[in-house]
Amino acid sequence: MALIQTSRGSIDIQKPDTPTLERLQSLLTFGVFPFKQTFHGADFGIVMQCGEKEVYCLKQQPIEVEEKQAHINFQMHHIMIMDAYCRYIKLGFSGAYLASPYLRQRNNGLWETGVSHFIFPSDNEKASEKSFGRAYDSRFGNGATNMFMAFVDCFKQAFSESNLPMPQYFGIDIRPRSHLKSLAMYFMLSGSDVFCLRPNLREKEDVAWAILVNGGINTVFHLPSLPMTIDETDLNKAKGLI
Repeated sequence: MALIQTSRGSIDIQKPDTPTLERLQSLLTFGVFPFKQTFHGADFGIVMQCGEKEVYCLKQQPIEVEEKQAHINFQMHHIMIMDAYCRYIKLGFSGAYLASPYLRQRNNGLWETGVSHFIFPSDNEKASEKSFGRAYDSRFGNGATNMFMAFVDCFKQAFSESNLPMPQYFGIDIRPRSHLKSLAMYFMLSGSDVFCLRPNLREKEDVAWAILVNGGINTVFHLPSLPMTIDETDLNKAKGLI
């Protein structure tokens, strides 16, 4: 499909074949909805709401800041997420993981810019035997807590090796997607597969490509997508069942 050249090497950009897409549809809570026609550059919708039900995430929120600093922190989170992805993918989880920076203005005029973790375990994901190791499994599925804790460790390593100070987060909150306001759904993982969800690849502007190559990743699936809401009658199509 395309080849992205970076200072570190190249990445082969491919369209996901049918089995790869169907696996992602089965993993995500409400699936991936294929558009009949390209819409704003996207060919798919990542379903974040079905009827009245929303997809939930784990939210890491640091201290509120002024808008200019919020945008700087937003970009920093994107870079650290990509570095963490390169580490996390080597751990062998089979579910899907979408870590996204977000921006949200508070009533006091300040901004929160943190990281949202959308976690979709596979049916054979291993759950921890420790009690805390199952803290989020009841909400997101067996093995979700293990996936989250492993990603956070990778996230910490990314900050440590970059010599950037990691923000102090208030804690972990369970929130629906609508709570996050501006959400950057740029890249996600499904097992060992990396997906770029951006309609525009931004191969020249986004340092993520160089980070991926440096992390040993040479193939990325392009799934140009937008977040969307569907009716319950469309769920089977989004889940790849019809």
